[in-house]
Amino acid sequence: MRTGTAIRRFDRGWWVTVLGGGAVLTTLAVGWWQLLFLPLGASHDGRINARFGLHVRNLFEGGLPGSDYLASMAPFSEQPYVHHPPLLNLLHALVGAVLGQGEWQLHLIGYIAGLATVAGLLWLARELGLGATGAVLAVALVAGTPMFWIYARLGLGVSLMLVLLALSVRHLRASDAELSPVPGGPVPGGDGGSGTGPSATLLATAAGVTAFSGWTGALLVAVLVVWGLRYPRLRRACWSVGAAGAAAVAVTLVWAVTVGDVTELAAHASNRRQWPPWDALVENYRWFYGTLFAGWIRWLIVPAIVMGVADRRTRMSSVAVMAALAVWTLANPDAAYVHDYWTYPLLVPVFLGMAAILDRLGCDVPGVTPRSGWERARLLMVAVLVVVALLGFRGLGPYRQAYFEATSDAGRLIRVVGPGPAQEVAWVAEGVDPLPYWASYYWDLPVTEVPLDGDGLRSAMDTDLVLARSDRLPERMRLEVEPVAEQGRYALFTAGSLRLP
Repeated sequence: MRTGTAIRRFDRGWWVTVLGGGAVLTTLAVGWWQLLFLPLGASHDGRINARFGLHVRNLFEGGLPGSDYLASMAPFSEQPYVHHPPLLNLLHALVGAVLGQGEWQLHLIGYIAGLATVAGLLWLARELGLGATGAVLAVALVAGTPMFWIYARLGLGVSLMLVLLALSVRHLRASDAELSPVPGGPVPGGDGGSGTGPSATLLATAAGVTAFSGWTGALLVAVLVVWGLRYPRLRRACWSVGAAGAAAVAVTLVWAVTVGDVTELAAHASNRRQWPPWDALVENYRWFYGTLFAGWIRWLIVPAIVMGVADRRTRMSSVAVMAALAVWTLANPDAAYVHDYWTYPLLVPVFLGMAAILDRLGCDVPGVTPRSGWERARLLMVAVLVVVALLGFRGLGPYRQAYFEATSDAGRLIRVVGPGPAQEVAWVAEGVDPLPYWASYYWDLPVTEVPLDGDGLRSAMDTDLVLARSDRLPERMRLEVEPVAEQGRYALFTAGSLRLP
């Protein structure tokens, strides 16, 4: 009788995960679909994908050596970009070779990675033995935050880190089961998922790929190795995982110092290690969290993290992600100061903590006909959380406009209107974008950022076009100068017209 009950519970949990997770995935897939085809513009999304676009174009035009081994930023800069491990460079080159070059091809990897992140969170929750209903509700609540909706599809995000965590949990459970005299044995990581652990080769491969995808991934590998070395039964696997991660980091460093400029790398690292003023740091983070999280979830972040650490099932995964993120942030405080997506990986322990809380509240969907007051209360709680998640997704419209549609107007404008005759530099006014890689991507010219007052345009020809934000023009120019073309808040002017007497 118990076996039959366990099978029924397993089936119900599996169906809740598939149907509930499928609903979240479908919502995101539809919501993100139009973003695939937006031009690259003045945003993190536009800058980063335009950089990969330059890497790919230079590869196809100059081959591997001519593209500085997928690091060339020409014509934006003669300095190769080797600040991050190159897995994404390779993936973009593969997509470009198979599907061609264009905006949707550059957005495609992030689109798939964002959807894979939802699947990875649910997989990890299942491996940890968390209730299916609570996990689905938690992932819906997290996915409906602007932080997730905007940045889960930027690069690979945490998708590969989640794969490594899920495989690690499964390996831990399998190793405990082998030592237990009772079939199925005690399971420190949880009691869900398969009892068969991944092979050492698969685990090491996942670690190597994760470390090759980003520095936070490499730090996660290091944290997991340090965690696992405390247990004799895990040491062999830990050495394999550590060796794979170290090999990925070594390849990255060889590529960086061989292709890049060691002096530039050292200067970049030094700049990133500079601490901003504390009041400015606090103010920035207050703005980041106030903008990218609804008020109700901001109050849940700390309790969720506490539960993620306190719960025996979620402790390892939560601590590993937070430790990797903390080390990376402390090592690069300047980058944490300027990037609003820097704490995006924190959503992993937040999700785990929320799922653990809901699981401990008995948030599994009760039978079709609730038989007690507590079952009715649980059903009401589930209904309320579903409504909250739906409201979260409905509130994302302004973020789509502000983060994607409005900023893509810059790229749309210069994609349609080419540079002036014989123009040799893409002139971009101050205040448009600090790193307008996308201007080089569309016009295939080096970029110079210029002030519109003073002698900034002295070396430009009269017919050269200058991209500016029409809402940030000096008042005299706004009244007296007509743009050549305009799109949203961005406008193109001839350099001659901006040289007012």
